Amino acid sequence: MPQTRTMTQHEKADIALKAFELKKQGKPEECEKMLKQIPLPSYLAMFAKNHIEYFGEDFFEKYGFNLTEVEAEHGSDWLTR
Repeated sequence: MPQTRTMTQHEKADIALKAFELKKQGKPEECEKMLKQIPLPSYLAMFAKNHIEYFGEDFFEKYGFNLTEVEAEHGSDWLTR
């Protein structure tokens, strides 16, 4: 299910701490999955968009980033503009 709201800094930190604990437990795949719940910062999403020839057209879909922050800031059609 796609994320539909932005998160507070506290929520992001809580997820990150839990994810790093999973990594310490030898569960890197679960760690990565948990970290992807944190919205990709808008500036990083825009950087990747502006260098899509390097990252690949399917970059955002392929890696399953949470794009709620960039969509809130730039609109849901930000990637196609």
